[in-house]
Amino acid sequence: MRKLFCVGVVALVVFNFAKFALAEPSSAVRSLAGVIAVRVVVEDFNAAMQKTGLKKEHLHALAHEVLSKNGIRVFQPQDAGRVPLVYIRLSSVIGGEDAGAPVGLYLNMQVRQMAVLEKKEGTLAKQSISTADEKPLLVSTWENGTMAMVGRKEIGFYVRTILTNLVGDFAHDHKEANGGQPQS
Repeated sequence: MRKLFCVGVVALVVFNFAKFALAEPSSAVRSLAGVIAVRVVVEDFNAAMQKTGLKKEHLHALAHEVLSKNGIRVFQPQDAGRVPLVYIRLSSVIGGEDAGAPVGLYLNMQVRQMAVLEKKEGTLAKQSISTADEKPLLVSTWENGTMAMVGRKEIGFYVRTILTNLVGDFAHDHKEANGGQPQS
């Protein structure tokens, strides 16, 4: 009886692992297939965030560095070519002017691409990269974000750490979508 129970547990674990290993990637991951380069855009900070000393150029440089280290080519604003946008937005509420004031923040990273909805007979509409005569729309095809509450004097450290993690998540999904071996 005990042997049968152990065999059943092992079979259940193996089945669940196989199901996970063979699962089709999410549409967000699939949308990154074929992406060979991106352009980084950082939204302007609100007035209160600008007073903390954090600059959007710092986030742009950090995202560029982490993307490049992960083998993703990054176009500069002056470079020609249509590539997906890595759009970074930092939303915040600051609870005072003193150094220990609490700061609520949400750091969000999106990949925006030109896309159209493609209808196939007998199936629901499916997202695809635009190649048709229809005019494509700029849509978010991948997104991740983190919310945090930190002290005002610690905001730079936490924003850099969170952004590094978000870009790492994107790089992992990009590798998965393009047949590379993502590093866990």
